[in-house]
Amino acid sequence: MGSQYPFFKICIVGDFGVGKSTLLFHYLERRFISNVESTIASNFFLKQVKIPNVQNYITLQIWDLAGQDHFKWIRKSFYKGSRGIVYMFDLSRKETFDRIKLWKKEVESTIGMTPNILVGNKLDLINSENHHISTNETNSLRQKLNACTYCETSAKLGTGVDNIFYNLSIKMHKFHK
Repeated sequence: MGSQYPFFKICIVGDFGVGKSTLLFHYLERRFISNVESTIASNFFLKQVKIPNVQNYITLQIWDLAGQDHFKWIRKSFYKGSRGIVYMFDLSRKETFDRIKLWKKEVESTIGMTPNILVGNKLDLINSENHHISTNETNSLRQKLNACTYCETSAKLGTGVDNIFYNLSIKMHKFHK
C-alpha cells in the first residue's frame, strides 16, 4: 500500500454487546460468526475500498473498541488520528441507544467533531412488538451527532453492513480533502 492511497482511521464505538465485532467480521469476511469473543481494549483491521470520483482505492483502518466502561481510560488513546466514527447501538436494547450521547461526549472530548455515522444493529431481532426506538428518536439523534446518515443493519444477515463503510468513506474523503 503506497502513499497514493488515501488512508482513513475509523473507530467503531458503542456499548458492550451491540455487535461491533460481529458486524466488522461480516464486513471483512462476508460471514457471520456467532461466538465472537469480547474485545479486550481494541482490534484493528485494514480494508481497501473504492468510492466514486476517487481514482484509486482508499484504505480504511477500522478499530473495534471495547465497549465496557472499565476500558474507558484506554479507549481515548485509540481515538487519536481517527477520521471517522461509527456510533453503534443495539436496536433491541433501548439503553444502548440512549448511551450514544455519552459515546459522543467521550469521542469529541478527545478528537473534536469528525465525520460519523449512526448505526442501529441487530435488525434481525426486531419485530413490531419489540421495536422500541422511533424514527423521530433516531432522526433527532442523527442530527445531534451531525451524522452523515443513519443505517439499520444486521451483522447476522449482512443487511446494510457495506453501506456503513461506503457512506462514511465518501463523507470522510470530502471532509478531509
